[in-house]
Amino acid sequence: MIRIRAVPALLSSPVLTAACTIAAAAAVLAGPRGLAIPGGLALGLLLPGLALNALIFRYRTLSAVERTVLTPALSLATMIVAGLGLYVAGFRLDRISWALGTAGITLAVLALKAVPERVWQGEEEDEEEGPETQVIPIFRDDAPAPDPAARRPGPFAPRSAEQKADRRMVVRQLLPMLLVLAVLGGAGWLSYANSQDSYRVTVTTLYSDLPGPVGTDGGWDVSIRASGLVEADGPYTVVATDPTGNRTVERTIPGGDGVWGATIRLPSATRMTIGLYRAGDTAAYRTVIVAAAQ
Repeated sequence: MIRIRAVPALLSSPVLTAACTIAAAAAVLAGPRGLAIPGGLALGLLLPGLALNALIFRYRTLSAVERTVLTPALSLATMIVAGLGLYVAGFRLDRISWALGTAGITLAVLALKAVPERVWQGEEEDEEEGPETQVIPIFRDDAPAPDPAARRPGPFAPRSAEQKADRRMVVRQLLPMLLVLAVLGGAGWLSYANSQDSYRVTVTTLYSDLPGPVGTDGGWDVSIRASGLVEADGPYTVVATDPTGNRTVERTIPGGDGVWGATIRLPSATRMTIGLYRAGDTAAYRTVIVAAAQ
């Protein structure tokens, strides 16, 4: 017996989606701008939603309206979840991380879709079912006639088989929308929680007041203040340099409550750069420029 296998197996929808995902990611990462833009739009609005539709709704056929609504919604939810995951993992959110994260999730979903159905349903095969048993109602001649009032419509009247079928159809059509709302709601909650955590991050500032009057030596007093100093990044150092790069003033900030202030003497005729350095830094973490008005 010769078995003939279907030829277009490699042209199935999941395989095409995987190939398009790889091509879109390659276009975003290494392609020219003319290919990177459509590749990014496909990764952000199309391909993840197609993969999730193929996995979540593999046991039913979606209508055109459902696919049109679900595909971009699930794709945007995938981007949100991927961005939050990358941020929590400590990766920088840029073009490369977004492309790799979105493409990775899409390919992972397609890999789950490729798992055979027997794995999802268990290795044991269901027992063969016998012929369906039909219940035939029997009416006796002396049975009382049904009351016509019982069949009258009302808020408590039993639903007919057609009404129950219509109700189940409405529920099945609403389930995808509820799923999208649940995914977007969960992603929104994670985004809100992450924004709350980011709001509590300490911000280090360096600023100066207006310089005092010019003295007889041609210099003036400048009040320098710093706030949000993190003890773990200390000790901090304040350095004043002239345009040639020479350090004229250098002070180490002692540990404290995260706030520091001091008055330093600077030449008024020279444009001075005041930098705040963390421990081990070679470049200024915060910078203030003090110069006379032109």
